[in-house]
Amino acid sequence: MANKELSSEMRILLAFALSFVILLVSRPLLVRQTPPEPATSPSPVATSDSSATITPSSEETEPSATATASVPSEPKAGEAEEQITIEGDLYRVVLSTRGAVVKSWTLKNYKDEQGGSLELVNSDVAQRYGDPLSIWVADEAVRKDVNGAIFVPSEKGELQVPVTLSFEYSGGRVAARKQFVFSRENYAVDVESDLATNGQPVAHELAWRGGFGDIHDAGVRGTRWDVFYRPPDKMVRIAAGKVEGEFSNINGPFTFAGIEDHFFAAAFIPSQDGLRVTAFSDEITLQGQQASTKSIGVAVGSGDAPVNRLKLFVGPKQTGILASVHPNMPELINYGWSAFVAKPLFLALRWVHDHVVSNYGWAIILLTIVINMALLPLKISSLRSARKMQQLQPQLKAIQAKYKGMKLKDPRRNQMSQETMALYKKHGVNPIGGCLPMLLQLPFLWAFYQVLLVSIEMRHAPWISWWVPDLSAAEPGLLGIKFLPLLMCGSQFVLQKMTPTPSADPTQQKIMLFMPVMFLVFFWGISSGLVLYWLTQNLVGIAQQWYFNHTELKHQVEEKRAATAKKKRK
Repeated sequence: MANKELSSEMRILLAFALSFVILLVSRPLLVRQTPPEPATSPSPVATSDSSATITPSSEETEPSATATASVPSEPKAGEAEEQITIEGDLYRVVLSTRGAVVKSWTLKNYKDEQGGSLELVNSDVAQRYGDPLSIWVADEAVRKDVNGAIFVPSEKGELQVPVTLSFEYSGGRVAARKQFVFSRENYAVDVESDLATNGQPVAHELAWRGGFGDIHDAGVRGTRWDVFYRPPDKMVRIAAGKVEGEFSNINGPFTFAGIEDHFFAAAFIPSQDGLRVTAFSDEITLQGQQASTKSIGVAVGSGDAPVNRLKLFVGPKQTGILASVHPNMPELINYGWSAFVAKPLFLALRWVHDHVVSNYGWAIILLTIVINMALLPLKISSLRSARKMQQLQPQLKAIQAKYKGMKLKDPRRNQMSQETMALYKKHGVNPIGGCLPMLLQLPFLWAFYQVLLVSIEMRHAPWISWWVPDLSAAEPGLLGIKFLPLLMCGSQFVLQKMTPTPSADPTQQKIMLFMPVMFLVFFWGISSGLVLYWLTQNLVGIAQQWYFNHTELKHQVEEKRAATAKKKRK
């Protein structure tokens, strides 16, 4: 028993299962590119040909002489904090006169995981790290002065887009101005900010800290926040927990930078050359959790200029919307290394959804059928190879018995392998030919996983609304029972019972029977769209296997009849 070897098919099947485990547990490592740790001198970030560098943080705020800030010169301050609401068709933004910061940013066309309006600002975190678009400089005293000051707004109350809203403050040694231009047509907002201390302009940044996006999403898909920046060559991401120290400065040039979660992003695009980024290492406590979670924050400024002129995009990571803001921003949709399969797969899914059936669940089913039909010739070849392997089992066992008892390192085992391969060659059998369709399924499995994880179109997309309300999340189930994974497990078991097993070894057959249970464990908490894909694949496989078994049996009967008739004629 100790010297029994797994067949080639069994090894590949186990490798396939192991790959699926890796898909589940290693995704956070695969989707992010992180720059090297900060050093005492500038060091190149993730890509060697990028000009971006991370530099150690400084505790001094130096005035810049490259431009003149347009902050108010006379004392100017409000009396009490007020909130101003900007209302549009796409969003609702609430700004406070204290610090001229964002208190709420709601996207009207999207819901959170509890069915309410999608709020992108975590108010609890903002109390600790500051509200979005607060001013960041290394001098803590300046930060406290300017972010705690009561600004004077150009307008008050509830305003409708399009609108231009400015805030001004001057008092003591600090003076500042912020201006926001909200448009009706898109998610982008033009932002300007000036800062001066003791009458001298100061380079500064605008911050968004403590994570970003739906605060309820962590319980559905797990936490994921990245700071991103785009050097001239390609996108770079810094994952939560990857910033060494409290914060790190990253020097450009960059075409844009910001913070993101699975489906949404806040991206700062400079209107002039130069962009400076600071990444923060934050910790937050999510709703319903006791322990704190590593988070991340970002602050962005226009290089060394004291006046920031930026376009701020706060919205969904949808290809058309992102491309309308900047041609490289669709790169925010991060399919990882499987993009070469995932992107065409998503485009095909969207085409089926838009032109055939307006339901992404049925689109997944139809596309899975098409993929399986395209692979049918390979499957038939695989099944025939498995049949031949079954027929060769007596001869293979004879070869194994001949060399029984040898240790794995015995050189005579090479002779056994040579005899086995000679037998395969004689009968025209490819020992791994039966596994080719299974190997071809793996890229599609990864691709579907990525598409469901990062495509905004899949978020809250139902199949059968009372059963599978969100294809990008796990099935909610009834009384803890998830029927889609159970159906998948049952169909996997039926398919394996119908499929010819190349090896007659009882141990390997028991392992094969255990595979559906292992897949049930894998699929239990994963996105229901991926389970639907695998269930559909199993059902199509059952139909194809029944057809093959039926036609192959007829073919074998006809061969036996022909052989019998030939013997009678002799």
